Amino acid sequence: MEDLANADVLANPACRHYETTKEEAEQAGAIAFFGDKYGDQVRVLEAGPHSTELCGGTHVAALGDIGPLKIVAEGSIGSNIRRIEAVTGTAPIDRLRAAEAVLDQAADMVGVPVDDVLDGVQKRVDELRALRRELDEWKRRVALGRADELAATAADGVVATLVDDIDRDGLRDLAIAVRDRDGVRVAILGTAPKEGGAALVAAVTPDSGLDAGALVVDAAKTIGGGGRSNPEVTMVGGKAPEHLADALEQARAAAHAG
Repeated sequence: MEDLANADVLANPACRHYETTKEEAEQAGAIAFFGDKYGDQVRVLEAGPHSTELCGGTHVAALGDIGPLKIVAEGSIGSNIRRIEAVTGTAPIDRLRAAEAVLDQAADMVGVPVDDVLDGVQKRVDELRALRRELDEWKRRVALGRADELAATAADGVVATLVDDIDRDGLRDLAIAVRDRDGVRVAILGTAPKEGGAALVAAVTPDSGLDAGALVVDAAKTIGGGGRSNPEVTMVGGKAPEHLADALEQARAAAHAG
């Protein structure tokens, strides 16, 4: 659309405006804009081969006088009707210069020439993702290193506690590791992940006679969520971390009752 408009601008056809009746203008193909009201006598503007409109404004003598055109927004204004907003004259040049300044700054930030800025940004993004994966793995290993410590807190074979600074996957891995320690038949761990919400995991040994999903079904409601039940390992999540401690106690009570 932008290219078509600029092609007409560059062709620089003369603009013609005249007054006529509304009926004759409509027969000539003039467009009446959505929401505008017109009397019996109207002013018609012809600007190039693609634009014949009803308009009462002041206009240039030739289409090229408006200068380059740049579309800046578009949106719906009715059923099957969209409005395109554009700037002309020196405004597109100002926007281009502003964009070039941002591009120059981005190139400086990633330490590459402007022509290589996309590759430079992608490289930094890939590096950041790799570092985040390494950090998550490091946190997971640190958490797993706490399995013996947590297992030592078992009461009647049940470990139920909150764990800080761990993601959902790490919480699940830690619960399984605690469950697999000697003297533990049930591990129930909860956390409030940095991405938000609350998570609770129950892991039980096959010979415990308990169903992991049944242990946390009520706790899941307490934290305002749910999860997919599995007899040996079930993770539930919710939107209310402020109720996580209460949910943990519910699951602990269910484990001891079982």
